[in-house]
Amino acid sequence: MAEAKSLKHVSRKFNLSESFLRKLIKHNLIDFTSGKNGQLSLFLYDFPRLRLLSQDKKYQKDIFERRKHFLYEYHPELTDYLEFHDSIDRFAWLIKLRYANRVMLQNKRYRIDLLFQLFLKELNYDPIKVKRNLVTSHASRKKIRFHLLQGWYNEISAGYPFSQDFNISSSLDWIEDDAELILFPSWKIIKYYYSIYSYYTSLVFTENSEVSTIEHRKPSIYFNRHQLDKYSRLLFKFPFNIYYRKGEKRKSFLETTKREWQFLYSRCPRDQRTIHELENDYFSDLVRIFEHGSNQRDIMTILDVLYKFRIWSNYRGIETITALKQGGLLLFLERNLYTICFFVGGLVELMALSIFGEDDFRHIFSDFYYNYIQDNELLNAKWYKVPQITRYRIYRHLEIVRRNPKGFKAPSKDDLEFL
Repeated sequence: MAEAKSLKHVSRKFNLSESFLRKLIKHNLIDFTSGKNGQLSLFLYDFPRLRLLSQDKKYQKDIFERRKHFLYEYHPELTDYLEFHDSIDRFAWLIKLRYANRVMLQNKRYRIDLLFQLFLKELNYDPIKVKRNLVTSHASRKKIRFHLLQGWYNEISAGYPFSQDFNISSSLDWIEDDAELILFPSWKIIKYYYSIYSYYTSLVFTENSEVSTIEHRKPSIYFNRHQLDKYSRLLFKFPFNIYYRKGEKRKSFLETTKREWQFLYSRCPRDQRTIHELENDYFSDLVRIFEHGSNQRDIMTILDVLYKFRIWSNYRGIETITALKQGGLLLFLERNLYTICFFVGGLVELMALSIFGEDDFRHIFSDFYYNYIQDNELLNAKWYKVPQITRYRIYRHLEIVRRNPKGFKAPSKDDLEFL
């Protein structure tokens, strides 16, 4: 875990009041961790930015009015990274603000297991309706299964050792060290992208068995042009339905409103943005990314943001990513990628349940579970944190599936929460 010092220690070291530091935390401008006794501590990797604040009285006043993180100004070499980071962060917050209930919004205690259950309750999933409207006679069950499994493998590979837990709030709450994130930070970006890409690719084969996967971008382009609209009506609800196409008038993709959204507690901690402002900001991100080297017929979605980020981190931004190491930026990035991948994986599993039926889907899941998780000591030790296990248990709790696989047993203490 990254080293941290108490709020009082930091206040004295930089001659910044504790109330000012708490305000920075509230606006998501510095990271913090909370001990068992509730004592707040700040991470050492934020000390350079705190030193800048202590030396610049004017900036102490201006910082809360700026929409962009002050790293943009003081570290221009991070601009490309921060634009991807912030876009992905906005998308993750759109998920949280859209589906969190009043209690979750007020407490600012976001848990992915509870949030996914709230999402499923609103989705009102109907497997017969999904199959009738999204699956054609040209579907390839074999290819759907192959790419679903590929998505599962990559999601586990990206998330292990599952240090993010279920907490997806603003605090970094006693996260375990992740050696891979420290040594190979760009691999997290690449693996999460390939997991989400594989999930999307499985959807392509619900309608067209002939799309070539040899040309990497072809499945993504096909889905955006031919399937996104109909999937948005049944599965890909907000914010997964947000896209930009050149020439189309900007519109809001929010299909509902909630009374809670008018109150301050339902705003994103960073810059206190409302869900409507976040949606506008994210849409602007899609336009900006489109204008940087896209085909004029391209449709930009979250998958395309992740693709561009993967390309950048793997080729142009490798030195920047490596220099970040295990700072708060990367920890929050991993949390956001984990959140997005968790939901995309769930959406694709719901499609698979529709096309295969519960018995065949359970058989596919059982094979994956027995062959890859149960007999793997390292994975089995993390049983409660494996995303696929978590989602399946939620499906069972909500009676989306009626039975668990045989021998589907937990090895230790249960951290999952049910509504």
